[in-house]
Amino acid sequence: MSEPADDVRERRGRGLDRAISFSDAVMSIALTLLVLPLVNIATDNPEEPVVHQLGRFSPEILGFLVSFLVIAQFWGAHRRLWEYLVDYDETLLTINTFWLLLIVFLPYPTARLFTEEATNDGAAIFYLLVLLGIGLLMLFEAWYVAVHPRLRHAGDRRSLREQLLPTVGTTGVFALAILLTLVNREVGLVSLVLLVLVQRFQRQVRPSRRQPRRETRP
Repeated sequence: MSEPADDVRERRGRGLDRAISFSDAVMSIALTLLVLPLVNIATDNPEEPVVHQLGRFSPEILGFLVSFLVIAQFWGAHRRLWEYLVDYDETLLTINTFWLLLIVFLPYPTARLFTEEATNDGAAIFYLLVLLGIGLLMLFEAWYVAVHPRLRHAGDRRSLREQLLPTVGTTGVFALAILLTLVNREVGLVSLVLLVLVQRFQRQVRPSRRQPRRETRP
């Protein structure tokens, strides 16, 4: 005897809610882990004045801030993508799992970037390659959702361009930063500020109409 359609939708809805909650939890843990090196610095040097400590460990503090802001931006992009979903499949979950893997891994290349010599281009390129990998996986995830309308709310009328534009812009900035880093390390890293401009542009071209949201189930 087949399962009633309403029961199937409810079960699939609970599964989607769990997948979203799992992704949010992983990103929250990744953000939390970023601060642990700073806690170790504070506890290992309790007698050192705060001002001196902030100056001596400014690379580590800067690394924390950069990684926090980057992961927070990725979390926002992930939230905007998944808020249109009403269903999922194993392929989407697999893509999302690899994306989360790189998110959790990001603190490592960030630590290497801000603790090695400024003349070391390898650490900067490694860091940017990880960011590019995260961006490409997010782009792949957005494309997969776009070409499988059964996963999205029936009221989602966005074009393929509108669905891919946010991740295309972000990924393009990472690719440009890598190319610039091959010429000049500082210029390549500073070019990441273009992410702010990309976000502002995306908000301006975003459709003004509100799309139906997925129903909240008890």
